[in-house]
Amino acid sequence: MMTNAGEQLDGKTLYERQKTARDLAGPTVIAANLEKPENIGSLLRVADAAGCAEVILAQDRRLRHRERIFATAVETQNHVPWRVSLVDEFLAGAAAIGPNLIAIELTTTSRNVFEVALPRACAFVIGNERYGIPDKILAACNSAVHVPMFGVKGSMNVTHALAVVLWEWRRQMGKQDNER
Repeated sequence: MMTNAGEQLDGKTLYERQKTARDLAGPTVIAANLEKPENIGSLLRVADAAGCAEVILAQDRRLRHRERIFATAVETQNHVPWRVSLVDEFLAGAAAIGPNLIAIELTTTSRNVFEVALPRACAFVIGNERYGIPDKILAACNSAVHVPMFGVKGSMNVTHALAVVLWEWRRQMGKQDNER
């Protein structure tokens, strides 16, 4: 049993500790038509924290308000590879991302993220804050997972759902490594 919370780590100690967790590159994240600059910035921050390989912003229109995006990202846009792609361009090259394109969306066949074995090699897809993942991108996904909800509201912020799924992926990959 823990007797106290310990002392807060300084930046250098924390950085050294984090370096050991970078051995396994995280999945790619595809964000389809996110609109709110704060959500895009938060996405970049979460992707960096989870060690994601890449972030692809699949957009139907030009990315706006970069200064607000970067203010929320708190310089993580400089540490995680990211790019903007038109939705149709993304779909044309989606096969190159790999066979495991997983939607984070409540669908007729989605499974609880805590009850499914996530593949090591995969990419996660999130959608618009209001409308979710566009049908044509959802159709390109091989499967879907959802985060179970216990409150009154039936959904959570898209980047929060992504964070839950990414940390579950990390937890499962660590467990797999320990079983080898």
